[in-house]
Amino acid sequence: MNVCLKLEEKKKEKIIEEIRNFMNERRKKQPLGEKSAGSIFKNPEGYYAGKIIEECGLKGFCIGDACISKKHANFIINKGKAKSSDIYKVMEVIEEKVKDKFGIELVPEIKIIGKF
Repeated sequence: MNVCLKLEEKKKEKIIEEIRNFMNERRKKQPLGEKSAGSIFKNPEGYYAGKIIEECGLKGFCIGDACISKKHANFIINKGKAKSSDIYKVMEVIEEKVKDKFGIELVPEIKIIGKF
Protein backbone atom coordinates (compact mmCIF):
# COMPACT_ATOMS: atom_id res chain seq x y z
CA MET A 1 0.00 0.00 0.00
CA ASN A 2 1.29 3.44 -0.91
CA VAL A 3 0.21 6.77 0.47
CA CYS A 4 0.82 10.20 -0.95
CA LEU A 5 0.45 13.23 1.31
CA LYS A 6 0.30 16.84 0.28
CA LEU A 7 1.26 19.16 3.09
CA GLU A 8 0.29 22.80 3.27
CA GLU A 9 2.38 25.42 4.94
CA LYS A 10 0.42 27.53 7.42
CA LYS A 11 1.25 29.97 10.15
CA LYS A 12 1.22 28.59 13.67
CA GLU A 13 -1.57 30.97 14.73
CA LYS A 14 -3.84 29.75 11.90
CA ILE A 15 -3.24 26.09 12.84
CA ILE A 16 -4.05 26.81 16.50
CA GLU A 17 -7.24 28.63 15.47
CA GLU A 18 -8.34 25.69 13.29
CA ILE A 19 -7.70 23.23 16.13
CA ARG A 20 -9.72 25.41 18.54
CA ASN A 21 -12.61 25.61 16.08
CA PHE A 22 -12.56 21.84 15.57
CA MET A 23 -12.54 21.18 19.33
CA ASN A 24 -15.39 23.67 19.90
CA GLU A 25 -17.49 21.84 17.29
CA ARG A 26 -16.78 18.50 18.99
CA ARG A 27 -17.83 19.94 22.37
CA LYS A 28 -21.13 21.15 20.88
CA LYS A 29 -21.99 17.82 19.22
CA GLN A 30 -20.51 15.11 21.45
CA PRO A 31 -21.10 14.27 25.12
CA LEU A 32 -17.53 15.06 26.14
CA GLY A 33 -17.01 14.92 29.89
CA GLU A 34 -19.61 12.19 30.36
CA LYS A 35 -18.53 8.60 30.91
CA SER A 36 -18.76 6.75 27.61
CA ALA A 37 -16.80 4.39 25.38
CA GLY A 38 -16.93 6.97 22.61
CA SER A 39 -18.62 6.41 19.28
CA ILE A 40 -20.36 3.01 19.44
CA PHE A 41 -21.20 2.15 15.82
CA LYS A 42 -19.38 2.70 12.55
CA ASN A 43 -21.11 4.98 10.06
CA PRO A 44 -22.82 2.85 7.41
CA GLU A 45 -21.91 3.87 3.89
CA GLY A 46 -23.88 7.00 3.00
CA TYR A 47 -25.28 7.49 6.52
CA TYR A 48 -24.34 8.78 9.96
CA ALA A 49 -24.97 6.21 12.69
CA GLY A 50 -25.95 8.86 15.24
CA LYS A 51 -28.50 10.41 12.88
CA ILE A 52 -30.28 7.14 12.07
CA ILE A 53 -30.28 6.10 15.74
CA GLU A 54 -31.83 9.49 16.56
CA GLU A 55 -34.43 9.02 13.80
CA CYS A 56 -35.48 5.82 15.56
CA GLY A 57 -36.41 7.97 18.57
CA LEU A 58 -33.77 6.43 20.82
CA LYS A 59 -32.04 9.50 22.27
CA GLY A 60 -32.29 9.22 26.06
CA PHE A 61 -33.29 5.52 25.99
CA CYS A 62 -31.85 3.69 29.02
CA ILE A 63 -31.41 0.23 30.41
CA GLY A 64 -30.27 0.62 33.98
CA ASP A 65 -27.71 3.43 34.01
CA ALA A 66 -26.64 2.81 30.40
CA CYS A 67 -28.30 5.55 28.33
CA ILE A 68 -28.14 6.74 24.75
CA SER A 69 -26.83 10.27 24.92
CA LYS A 70 -29.35 13.06 24.41
CA LYS A 71 -26.57 15.07 22.78
CA HIS A 72 -25.32 12.50 20.23
CA ALA A 73 -27.20 9.23 19.69
CA ASN A 74 -24.08 7.22 18.74
CA PHE A 75 -22.78 7.50 22.31
CA ILE A 76 -23.93 5.34 25.22
CA ILE A 77 -23.19 7.07 28.48
CA ASN A 78 -22.90 5.66 31.98
CA LYS A 79 -25.15 7.61 34.36
CA GLY A 80 -23.46 6.03 37.35
CA LYS A 81 -23.61 2.28 37.79
CA ALA A 82 -24.16 0.88 34.30
CA LYS A 83 -23.08 -2.72 33.87
CA SER A 84 -21.41 -3.92 30.69
CA SER A 85 -24.46 -6.14 30.16
CA ASP A 86 -26.70 -3.04 30.26
CA ILE A 87 -24.56 -1.32 27.63
CA TYR A 88 -24.64 -4.43 25.48
CA LYS A 89 -28.45 -4.64 25.79
CA VAL A 90 -28.76 -0.98 24.72
CA MET A 91 -26.59 -1.77 21.71
CA GLU A 92 -28.87 -4.70 20.83
CA VAL A 93 -31.94 -2.44 21.01
CA ILE A 94 -30.22 0.11 18.74
CA GLU A 95 -29.25 -2.57 16.22
CA GLU A 96 -32.77 -4.03 16.19
CA LYS A 97 -34.58 -0.68 15.83
CA VAL A 98 -32.23 0.56 13.06
CA LYS A 99 -32.56 -2.76 11.19
CA ASP A 100 -36.38 -2.67 11.47
CA LYS A 101 -36.74 0.97 10.38
CA PHE A 102 -33.98 1.34 7.78
CA GLY A 103 -32.89 -2.21 6.89
CA ILE A 104 -29.35 -1.24 7.92
CA GLU A 105 -27.14 -3.52 10.01
CA LEU A 106 -24.97 -1.41 12.27
CA VAL A 107 -21.44 -2.61 12.96
CA PRO A 108 -19.88 -1.85 16.35
CA GLU A 109 -16.92 0.49 16.29
CA ILE A 110 -15.89 -0.64 19.76
CA LYS A 111 -14.47 -4.07 20.49
CA ILE A 112 -16.78 -6.35 22.45
CA ILE A 113 -14.93 -8.52 24.96
CA GLY A 114 -16.73 -11.33 26.73
CA LYS A 115 -20.13 -12.94 26.31
CA PHE A 116 -23.48 -11.43 27.24
